[in-house]
Amino acid sequence: MSVRISNNTLEVFDPATGEDLTQFSMTSVQELDSILQTAKAGAEKYNYSSFFRRQKLMTQLQKGITRRMDDFIKTICSETGKKADEGLMEVFISLEHIKQSSHHLYEALGKRNRRSGILKTRKAWVEYEAMGVAGIISPWNYPLILTVSPLVEALLAGNPVVLKPSEHTPLTTQLLKKVWDESTERPELFQPVYGAGEIGNALVASPLTDVICFTGSTEIGRKIAETCAPLFKPVILELGGKDPMIILEDADIDRSVEAAIWGGLSNAGQTCISVERIFVQEKIYPEIVEKLKDKVQTLSSGKGDTPVGAISVDVSLDKIRDQINDAKNNSDVFEGNADEGRFIPPCLVVNPPFEAKILQEETFGPVMTIHPFQTDNDAIELANKTGYGLSASIFGKSKKRIAYISRRVHAGAVAINDVLTHYGIADLPFGGKGISGMGKVHGKEGLRAFSHQKSYMTNRISFKVEFWWYKRSKKFAQLLRKWIKWQYS
Repeated sequence: MSVRISNNTLEVFDPATGEDLTQFSMTSVQELDSILQTAKAGAEKYNYSSFFRRQKLMTQLQKGITRRMDDFIKTICSETGKKADEGLMEVFISLEHIKQSSHHLYEALGKRNRRSGILKTRKAWVEYEAMGVAGIISPWNYPLILTVSPLVEALLAGNPVVLKPSEHTPLTTQLLKKVWDESTERPELFQPVYGAGEIGNALVASPLTDVICFTGSTEIGRKIAETCAPLFKPVILELGGKDPMIILEDADIDRSVEAAIWGGLSNAGQTCISVERIFVQEKIYPEIVEKLKDKVQTLSSGKGDTPVGAISVDVSLDKIRDQINDAKNNSDVFEGNADEGRFIPPCLVVNPPFEAKILQEETFGPVMTIHPFQTDNDAIELANKTGYGLSASIFGKSKKRIAYISRRVHAGAVAINDVLTHYGIADLPFGGKGISGMGKVHGKEGLRAFSHQKSYMTNRISFKVEFWWYKRSKKFAQLLRKWIKWQYS
C-alpha cells in the first residue's frame, strides 16, 4: 500500500519511488462524533441556504483550486504514482465538474410546477430539499476528481459534508480542505476525517449522517448497503467494473486500437471504467490482435518518461500479478516493459478461457484481454457475462447495429467510438447497474441523489366543504360515476 498504519498514524509514501511523504494522526471515533455534531449544527442553516450562496461557494472553490493547480498535480502524483499529465487531467476534469454542476443547479433543484389533472382548483409543485449531512467515502485511484465530484454535488444540494478519503491518498483531500477553508471561510461545511475501515464504518453507521456516497470495491459497497438498509439511509454506490469494448467489423481499426491502448492503460489501468475486455468481430480479429500486440510491446511502465505509472496499493499489485501468472498457464500473453518495484508491464492476454481469474475478477491494472466473436448477439452475451455493469464502449459505423447492441449491453453508460471521455461530461449521469452499484452522480441526477423530493399542493380557490368530504352532496357519487364513464371510457 502507499501508506503504512501504525499506532493510529498514517505514514504516506510515494508508490513510484518509495519516498516517505508525511505522517499524521488518524481520526478517532470520538473525534468523528464531534465533527458530525458540528456538521449537524451547520445543517440547520445550510440546508435552507439560497442557490445563489451555494453557487458562490463553488466559484470560490473553483478559483482556489485553479490558483493551487501545480500543488494539486504534485500532490496527486506523489501519493498515487501516476504521471504528471494524468494529474493535470484530474485537476481539469474536477474544475469542469464544479463549473458545470453549478450552472445547472436551478434546473436540477429549482421549484417545478406539476399538472393537477382534473383538480383544476388546485396548484401542485415539487421542491428539492437537502437531506441533512452527507457522509462521503472516496477512493485512492483518482483522489481529486472522485472526491470533488460527490463533494460539490452534496454541497450544492445543501448538505454539509463529512468526507473520509482513502487511507492511501489522504494528502490530496488535506490540500483540498486547506483550499476550501481559505477560499470560502466556511470550514464547518466540509470536514474531512482520516483513517481506515473503522472510521469509515462509524461514518456510515452514525445516526448523524443522512445519506452515504461511496466509491470503491463491490465487496465494501455491499457491506455499506447492508449497514444502511436497516436505517433506511439512502446510499449512492459507485463500485467496480469489468468494462467491455466491442469492435465491429466496419470499425475504424486504427482508432479502435488507439482507443483500446488509452482506455486500458491510462492511470496504469486503475480506473473503474478502463477497458478490461475487448471483443472483436472475427473478420478483423487477427489484424486487431497484431496491432494491439505490437503497441503493447513498445510501451513501458516506470519512474521516468514512460506513459504508464505505478500501481498505487499492494493489494492491487498482488492481484494483478496473480491474474497474469494464471493467464500464462493457458493463454498467449504479450507484455511491454516495466521498471523494478511497483510497476506492471502493459499486457495483452489473447483469448483466455472464461474460467480464468482475469475474466472472473476486476483487474484494475494495465492489462487487457481480447476475444473474437461472430454475431452481434455473441458480442452482447460476452459483454454481459460478468455481472458488472458500469460502462461499455462500441466501435463501428452502422448506427443501427450500434443501437441494437448498446441497448442490450448491461451498463450504466455506453461510449460510441470513444472510451472514458463520457466521464468528463459533467451533465451526463454516471453510475452502474448489477454489482457495479446503484444511484447516480453527475448531472441533474447527481444533485438530486443528495436531495429529498417533496411534493406540495395548495388551493387556487377554497370552499368551506369539498364535494367528497363527509358533508358531501348526496348526488356526488352519482355524478362521479357518470363523469368516470364519460372521461375514461
